Amino acid sequence: MMVSSAPKQNAIINLLLQHNKPMSLREITNQSELTYHQVASVLVALKSKGYVKRIQTGLYEATDDAKLLELSPEIQVKILKQKVEELEQQVKSLLIRISH
Repeated sequence: MMVSSAPKQNAIINLLLQHNKPMSLREITNQSELTYHQVASVLVALKSKGYVKRIQTGLYEATDDAKLLELSPEIQVKILKQKVEELEQQVKSLLIRISH
């Protein structure tokens, strides 16, 4: 039976967030109900979505974007608005540099 990838992704993100430290592929496998190959596959997907980053070969941690998922929608919006403002300032600075 094929299991949906969303629950697998959630399980790995939650595990990484609970431990709040980088974990090896083997550690994640041992502490989840997934096989080594499932964990590896899910980590690739999570990395491409920006929720997990590889610290070094075989060592992964949750990104700030994954940590944001734990917060209420109101707080998420507040943080994301702040990030947008910061990015807008960076764009303005770059445009000023380009125009000179």
